[in-house]
Amino acid sequence: MHSIPGNSRCADCAAPDPEWACIDHGTTICIDCSGVHRSMGVNVSKVRSLLLDNWTEDIISQMVEKGNTKFNEVYECNVSEKIVPDSTREERSVFMRKKYILKAYYKDNPSGAQDT
Repeated sequence: MHSIPGNSRCADCAAPDPEWACIDHGTTICIDCSGVHRSMGVNVSKVRSLLLDNWTEDIISQMVEKGNTKFNEVYECNVSEKIVPDSTREERSVFMRKKYILKAYYKDNPSGAQDT
């Protein structure tokens, strides 16, 4: 999975060598971001371990088709400031709520991030 463009780093904070994935987004994420993804619920993000979980051909195909770079070209198009590997859980939660639930940084949202 790490050979897919952008997947050698977390899709959210850019931490190196992520060991988790959002299978519905086709992205890899670090353990710290995976906790926030899980807290948002499976309706927002389905998290799986790259090392511990079983992977079906369908999930693998979706991961190969998408990847962090393609996904973030759409979901982080209007982002001005990203989180980093040492961001707090609160900072991660705020950023990811805007990114995944509010779609504040989404390509088709010309207003960019909004504090709601």
